[in-house]
Amino acid sequence: MIRLGPVRGGIAVARNCIGRLATLTGAAALTTCAFTPDLYGASLAAAMAAAGWGAVWSVTLPPGYIREASASLYLAPSVSMAVLLTVERIVPGVQWWELTLDAVWAAAVWFIRPARLARVWAGREPSLNPHLLPVPKPVTVAAGSQHPMSLWWAQHVAVQGGAAPGTVLEAVEQTGPKSLRAVIRSTLPGQPVPEVSPHHLSALLDWPEEEISIRPVPRRGAGVRQLTVGHGATVVDLYSLWEEQIAPKGMPGTRITKVRTVNTGTELDG
Repeated sequence: MIRLGPVRGGIAVARNCIGRLATLTGAAALTTCAFTPDLYGASLAAAMAAAGWGAVWSVTLPPGYIREASASLYLAPSVSMAVLLTVERIVPGVQWWELTLDAVWAAAVWFIRPARLARVWAGREPSLNPHLLPVPKPVTVAAGSQHPMSLWWAQHVAVQGGAAPGTVLEAVEQTGPKSLRAVIRSTLPGQPVPEVSPHHLSALLDWPEEEISIRPVPRRGAGVRQLTVGHGATVVDLYSLWEEQIAPKGMPGTRITKVRTVNTGTELDG
């Protein structure tokens, strides 16, 4: 017996049940007609209908040896059943070899399953041919930091339907015992970081919402955002301090372009 693989779709399972039921019905008809000719006409008509369906199905296959072999397999059960029914109708009485042929027919169709094998050969049963099934697209994870927080972000926040799909968390820096700072980057070239809700992050992190902030990164575009969680050691950003606190009040329209640090003691002594 040829084993065709465990992968099956709903249609294949339904077709399998119908085929099994048809085999049992055919075996019952053959056995009954061996004892009485009353069901000969109905049984022969059913066998011919099945053969007709097989002939129509075979026409849809592309020409070639695969078509011929598949059609022969598909028609074999119904044609052989019609032959056995006719023999039982012609031969008088109940013969032991008739019942033996009926049993052989039922066993062969049940185990070999010619119709299903024909569909497999013809490539019409993808659910039983794993190599014909569509290959799922591999799940790609954007490259980013291997920091545990970055990995957590990729699994819970950056997923489809999450708080920030299509992003990675980089440059994770712990600024205090219970605080950190990181950069959220969009993985789509030329696309900004989506609106990330601190409310959503608060629920995911189980952290007070007022201690979560998402702000632009100084001198960078909308493709990155700075994430701050908790109240850690204060890190003075002179660029942001100037743009947000000093320039609007004292020197509108100006910005710091370069910062130079010197040793004031040395400078004064010189």
